[in-house]
Amino acid sequence: MQTTLQNIGVDKCGQCGKLFISPAYVCGACGSEEFRTEQIPGRGTIYTHTTIRVAPEAFRDQVPYPMAVVELAHGLRLTARMVLKKEETMEIGHAVGCLRQDEAGYWFGIL
Repeated sequence: MQTTLQNIGVDKCGQCGKLFISPAYVCGACGSEEFRTEQIPGRGTIYTHTTIRVAPEAFRDQVPYPMAVVELAHGLRLTARMVLKKEETMEIGHAVGCLRQDEAGYWFGIL
């Protein structure tokens, strides 16, 4: 079964062009407050990972659950919930893709 990967919305500084994971309010590179939204491919690699065993109240019934910091194009990083199949494990450097985004955050799977 082929899974359609989702793009990631990023904020691009209108003055210097630096990209930020949304939302951005002030550009850390030039101080501008002007941004436009762009889409970048939702593909990246696992930069680091962990398994959450003690969670905030809203997620306590879901422990343990896997999380990763994903490095996207242009060096952008975001924290994502990982969706792993039974035989899959997280490894630094694994290729991953964005499956969806909701109020809880980004959900990625191993490619």
